[in-house]
Amino acid sequence: MNRTSRRPRRLVALAVATLAMATATACGGGGDESESGNVKVRVSATDVDKLPFMAVLQLAINKGWFKQQGLDVSIYSGGGGGNTLRVVTSGDADIAIAGGASVVLASSKPAANLKVIAPWFQVNDFSWITAKNGATINGASLGYSTAGSSTELVLKAMQAKAPQDGIKGVSVGAMGDNWTAAKSGKITAGWAMHPFITQKQKTDGARVLVQARDLIGDFPADMVAVNTGFAKKHSAAVSKFLQVADQALQSVAQQPDVAGKELGPLVGVDEATMTDALKQTPETAKAYSLKVDPAALKNLSDMMRGAGQIKAPVDWPKVLDQRYLPAADRAGNLS
Repeated sequence: MNRTSRRPRRLVALAVATLAMATATACGGGGDESESGNVKVRVSATDVDKLPFMAVLQLAINKGWFKQQGLDVSIYSGGGGGNTLRVVTSGDADIAIAGGASVVLASSKPAANLKVIAPWFQVNDFSWITAKNGATINGASLGYSTAGSSTELVLKAMQAKAPQDGIKGVSVGAMGDNWTAAKSGKITAGWAMHPFITQKQKTDGARVLVQARDLIGDFPADMVAVNTGFAKKHSAAVSKFLQVADQALQSVAQQPDVAGKELGPLVGVDEATMTDALKQTPETAKAYSLKVDPAALKNLSDMMRGAGQIKAPVDWPKVLDQRYLPAADRAGNLS
């Protein structure tokens, strides 16, 4: 489920070359060994070059943490949930990290060859920012990216939670497009996440009109899915991937000043702004962790039902296969 419509940058160029050489099928997945003998793991993730909680993957690569576990990880930065998942379904990538609802829906189809194995970024960081002094939520027109996107799902949940506010939704596009529309008065406020929020507060005097978390609570912004063929062939590699990912995520929460310096260049933001953005992210320790939050999963299920995406609640014990997660991150009861 896409959050933005941006084109991926240099990460895509590098990854496309990798994927073009791939010969794996949808059933088998990748997993060939690199020249160093490490297991190749091809990851497709949404907006790795824009979102810090995705860029941590590149950070872990740069630090050599994956190689220390015998993994040769490469990343394809997709521009939306559909694109991100498609290359894993086809077997051209092995692991996908994309919008939670889109992963759940895709994995329910046997032909997709997908297994959900972890939540990703479980704090609701979606906000709507405005340039208009005196703007209120009452009767506000709020921009979202596209139909079927995570931002539309959040907006629908907010409308259902506070019908008295008369919130209207307008499909606008990416965060930058939303901010342009908000400044020109075409909408009251545009959707945004950190560090974009922090950036526009500093440079353009943006003001947060509403934090979605205050109205509808938390849910996983993304979920991790693995190609079933790859998981069957390389279960140990999948577990090691999540172990390193958890290490990288926790390092951000534990040392935001260091992480700001390291993540800033990866997402095109200066060090000070990136550091401030990490510190402003709600419950950073919870956000940058793979520890399963049953309440957040239930909330995602409720949001999907409210939006008409599913008819029955998500059967999380069946849908989320926790065996690959570090033991400390697993939840004992998902019912």
